[in-house]
Amino acid sequence: MKTLMFSILAATISTAAVAQDIPQSDVPSLVLNTFQSKYEKATDLEWEKKGDLYKAEFEIGTREHDLWIDAKGQVTKHKEDFPKAELPAAIRQKIESEFKDYTIEDVDKIEEDGKVLYLVDLDGKTGDRDVFFNEDGTVLK
Repeated sequence: MKTLMFSILAATISTAAVAQDIPQSDVPSLVLNTFQSKYEKATDLEWEKKGDLYKAEFEIGTREHDLWIDAKGQVTKHKEDFPKAELPAAIRQKIESEFKDYTIEDVDKIEEDGKVLYLVDLDGKTGDRDVFFNEDGTVLK
C-alpha cells in the first residue's frame, strides 16, 4: 500500500512537471472513445500527454476530474475533487480522533489499480498535512 501511495504522489508530481497540452485532434480515437463513453456530460475538457498516457482534465457539474488513459484505451487512474461532506464515516472518525487539531481543507478521491484512496488536505495551526486514507479509515504512510 505504501508503494501505491508513493506512486500516486510521484506520478502526480512528475505529470505536472513534464506533461504537454495537446489538442483533442491529436488524441487517438481509442482514447477518445473510452473517455466519451464514460463521461459524456463532461465540460471544459483539456488534454495533456505524458509518455504513453493521455490525461483528460474536465468538469462534471461542480467537480473537477483528472483521468489518465493509456494508448490502448484503458483507464489507469481517475482523480476527482470530492465533497468533504461525503467522506466515508470511517475517515471522518479517524480525522476527529487522530487529527482533531486540523480542519479538512480539500479532498480528492483517487481510483487506481482497483483501489480507492482519499487524499485529504488538513489545515492546522502548526502547518498543513496531506494524508492518504483507505475507505475504511486506515491512514496510509
